[in-house]
Amino acid sequence: MERLETFIVLAECGSFTEAAKKLFCSQPTISHHIQKLEEQFAAPLFIRTGKNAQLTKQGEIFLQYARQIEQQMQQAHIAVQNSMKQESMLLSVYVSQYFANYYFDDILPKLHHQGARYRLEINAYCYEDLKQALVDRRTNWAIMPYYPDDEYIRSEFTVHTMFEDEFMLVLPPGHSLNLRKTIYTRDLQDETVLIPRSKFMVGSLQKELGRLELKVQYLQMSNFEVIKQAVKSGLGIAFLPHQALRKEIETGELAARRLPFFRYHRQNGLLLRNDTPYSLEEISFFERMRSYFSEEQPALGEIADLGGWNL
Repeated sequence: MERLETFIVLAECGSFTEAAKKLFCSQPTISHHIQKLEEQFAAPLFIRTGKNAQLTKQGEIFLQYARQIEQQMQQAHIAVQNSMKQESMLLSVYVSQYFANYYFDDILPKLHHQGARYRLEINAYCYEDLKQALVDRRTNWAIMPYYPDDEYIRSEFTVHTMFEDEFMLVLPPGHSLNLRKTIYTRDLQDETVLIPRSKFMVGSLQKELGRLELKVQYLQMSNFEVIKQAVKSGLGIAFLPHQALRKEIETGELAARRLPFFRYHRQNGLLLRNDTPYSLEEISFFERMRSYFSEEQPALGEIADLGGWNL
């Protein structure tokens, strides 16, 4: 399987150097794998020109079968893992750290008391790490934010939106802007805006602020919790989802304002890998999540129809 993976990657990128980088190995290892395959089939699979490689006619034939074998192995892995999950009644749930931090305190008790026939294994990650888990096929589904600019997610997954986050201006209670009845676009000029280390969210926020032709200073922080602490300390202002601010607003530690000229909403939903079968336990969990957001949280946004799960 290692040789098969090497062959496919080399065929796709056409470079021994690039193949070695993508597979995190040395170029001699790439050459060795291809040599062993050519010995096995008694045929040249590549025409070598320096560090570049082009498929021969025989290589093109083998590539078709190699991709089929790789796909069959992936399907076999999923089927075996699904079987193991069913036997152990253990359901691995991959969610964004944001979802785990600000929703699970209310959701998990309700799921626990609904008589589920499985145990939940919660895996919470930041967006990039969660996306990597999807890329590595450690999971075929996740509950996480969705950014239309993420080409991989858009091409490989179907997104069932569960709710939308409304982003609001976050200020220390004593900030001068918070004392105003109306905040105008010009009032934000030259402010320091604290942003998280999330490429797609930062891009979306900067695009919205750029639309307003605002000149601001950006300062990156690791996550929402750090940003909230920094705002409390007077290091800057921020735009954060309302759900992440509930406790601080109730206690008066932070102030949040809706701005008529700033409208940024982020979709959060269930991402399902296309053309992938799911176990009965997984489908049951999907339906419970849909039920929670459609009945318990109607104000957060409409749930898309999640009918037609693949079995």
